[in-house]
Amino acid sequence: MRSIPRWLTVTLVVVVLLALALSSAITVMLRNPYPQVEGEIPVSAVGAPVTVLRDDFGIPQIYADTPEDLFAAQGFVAAQERFFEMDVRRHATSGRLAELFGADQVESDAYVRTMGWHRVAEEEVELLPADTRRLLESYAAGVNEYLFGRATEDISTEYAILGVSGLTYRPEPWTVADSLAWLKAMAWSLDGNLTSEVENAQLRQVLDAEQWELLDDDPDLAPVLTEGTVVDGEFVGDADQGSSRPADDLPTEAAEPLQDAGKVTEAVQGLLGSSADNAVGSNSWVISGDHTASGMPILSNDPHLGTSIPSVFMQIGLHCRTVDEQCPYDVSGYSFSGMPGVIIGHNQSIGWGLTTPYLDTQDLVIERVRNGRVETADGEAELQVRTERIEVRDAEPRELQVREGPNGPLLSDVDPQLAGVAEIGSGADAAAGEEYAVALSWTGLSPSTSAEAIFALDRAQDFDEFRDAARLLGSPAQNLVYADVEGNIGYQLPGTVPIRNGGDGTVPTLGWTEDAGWSGTIPFEELPYSYNPPSGLIVAANQTIVEDYPGVLQAGQSAGWRAEQLEQALREADRLDLDTAQELFVDDDFRLAETMVPLLQNVYLGDPWVREGRDLLGDWDGSMDSDSATAAWFALVVRSTIAKSFGANLPEDLAPAGGERWYAALEQLLLDPENPWWDDPETSLVERRDDVLAAAMVQARKEGTVLMSDRMDTWSWGRLHRLELQHQTLGSSGVGLLESLFNRGQEPIGGGSGIVEAWGWDDRNGDFTVTTGPAMRMLVDFSNLDNSRWINQSGTSGHTTNPNYADQYPLMVRNELQPFLFSAPAIDAASTRRLTLVPR
Repeated sequence: MRSIPRWLTVTLVVVVLLALALSSAITVMLRNPYPQVEGEIPVSAVGAPVTVLRDDFGIPQIYADTPEDLFAAQGFVAAQERFFEMDVRRHATSGRLAELFGADQVESDAYVRTMGWHRVAEEEVELLPADTRRLLESYAAGVNEYLFGRATEDISTEYAILGVSGLTYRPEPWTVADSLAWLKAMAWSLDGNLTSEVENAQLRQVLDAEQWELLDDDPDLAPVLTEGTVVDGEFVGDADQGSSRPADDLPTEAAEPLQDAGKVTEAVQGLLGSSADNAVGSNSWVISGDHTASGMPILSNDPHLGTSIPSVFMQIGLHCRTVDEQCPYDVSGYSFSGMPGVIIGHNQSIGWGLTTPYLDTQDLVIERVRNGRVETADGEAELQVRTERIEVRDAEPRELQVREGPNGPLLSDVDPQLAGVAEIGSGADAAAGEEYAVALSWTGLSPSTSAEAIFALDRAQDFDEFRDAARLLGSPAQNLVYADVEGNIGYQLPGTVPIRNGGDGTVPTLGWTEDAGWSGTIPFEELPYSYNPPSGLIVAANQTIVEDYPGVLQAGQSAGWRAEQLEQALREADRLDLDTAQELFVDDDFRLAETMVPLLQNVYLGDPWVREGRDLLGDWDGSMDSDSATAAWFALVVRSTIAKSFGANLPEDLAPAGGERWYAALEQLLLDPENPWWDDPETSLVERRDDVLAAAMVQARKEGTVLMSDRMDTWSWGRLHRLELQHQTLGSSGVGLLESLFNRGQEPIGGGSGIVEAWGWDDRNGDFTVTTGPAMRMLVDFSNLDNSRWINQSGTSGHTTNPNYADQYPLMVRNELQPFLFSAPAIDAASTRRLTLVPR
């Protein structure tokens, strides 16, 4: 999704667009898809008039008399604003991108088809309660009402351009399964540890015990809950820690398939964020009225996902005109286009935020296959086989044979690099037809009630109902922080987490041993939660949830730097108000500086030209401000230090991506000047810490001169660290006219990876271009909900020349939040456009 195939003939597109630019046709093509936002529209999907109010930012606030009308209107409005995004998402989640974009997408389509996201979504439809299914059907009806009778090129400019390039296409009707399948994409990007499990298995094959121990160290800073574990089937405080049995090391012949399987995961990463370690995450916190100026709680949330335009989220309000048992919805916040309801936000009584807990819900299993059967500890099991047909634009269809065993689908089948994997380890004594394969066990591939959880959250009125809603959330698992208008705060971890037969889930198991497989899932009653903790404060920023938890809960969680920074700031705040709370979004202190700067200052440097950089450290406070020359120099030094220590000791395909894992490891490495990681095995010398730091400072001075100038007084972090919002398909087409039409910005920005202001990048890309960051920011004030604040990364509209396409982007860069109005009078006063959907 982050790279678009060359499905356009560049010459043709440029010629056509230049021709259109000479006439008014280009204006018509760009403006025709704009939604009607005033007056009346006859709609057969509603039974009574529905009002849609929009403010200057185009944020829709919907008022209806029944839930069915409310969600039908939400579907209609979502299609008005963002149907192309919805359509691309459903093609991605059903493994059908090649239909739109050609043969380059076959690999990712095959991967998704092998997992069967859309097949699982279709199974979930059948499991839904009748009332939940009815609301999802109403949403789909609203989407289809908008599509009915509308020319494809009038739905979005993207379709018009695709048509110019030769695609003949008509979107099919939206279905309930199309909505549910997007939850699989969310879960794929936010759940589990598949990528790190592959990486860990590879690292353990090339590292000695001392090297691995440093990478495997988890500092467990500032856990979400300071105490608690499971006693007699319930989560309680103050108990002994449990334990789990580590997995056996993989034999070399079984580990080799992972060298290729790891590459396959890149094909479908990026739906919500980069594949870099800990690249997607989030900050959230809630503080009680004992610590606020108003005497009531404040709740904050800013999810860190892949940067894009349109933003992953769409702001919306869903309001029953009369809130009662028949129509219980009065909720505002952030939705996903294509998915009914509010995902993050608040209703008239409670509010909630989400962050990724990095629960370990995914396991890789090395399978030994003989003649179509999988070897298990209890004997052999038959592989289930099905054939998938992948339609390909401008090419013949491809047929895919999917094999699935007792531990899940065989992902190794969908990577062409694994064509010869059957021969790996099959020495002279190997049985005929024997091969190794890699299977995925993932809770997200089992039907769940997660869609039902969204509606239940939107209706919940107190902590008990909030927990009842959380109980329904299977995948993606999320940290849920909570507050309400009665002054209560809380936390709940929901999700489907496996109980393993053996091993700790950090590396693959062997399918023919007793370690493979799961015996069940952790009961909801045993999952951590908290209600009105004595501290009056809860921070959930992807760190360890609770230290004393029995068995395996998380894998790959954050080192806790952001959580500790936020907790310290909140504890030090005297009667926190919204202005101070808003400033916490752009806390740009880099914790690594505390350890690294004193060491850099003590390293001998003979060259004054290099010392000029180090001299900047004298009065630097560790702030990664976009205007700071020191921050730019320090970022270059850190990247070079990681490359010259960890990178020099690892094969190229395991090069460090940067991010919190590697920064936390570097912090520990800096305290051990003789550690073997410092030595470059390719040189005849034995390097130590100060040798590497000196070389890194020289390299940073050279790189900064090339990238900026020889004069360090002209350097700034923002010259290296820039934010561009890229359209997920046409924005990387390689055609300059298209990219300038759909992409926005090249803005300097502060913060960085492992920092509260989390604008992250991937060191493997060779630059500091932002790839992940806050998709939105939200502050909810429970003393007066109309005082709340919010902002989105781009804007409401998905239409490239619409004024609401990127109008919130510059505000996000400057950390300027807008009023998050909730009451009907406040919304009505701020509205500038009124649309009525009337029964056809």
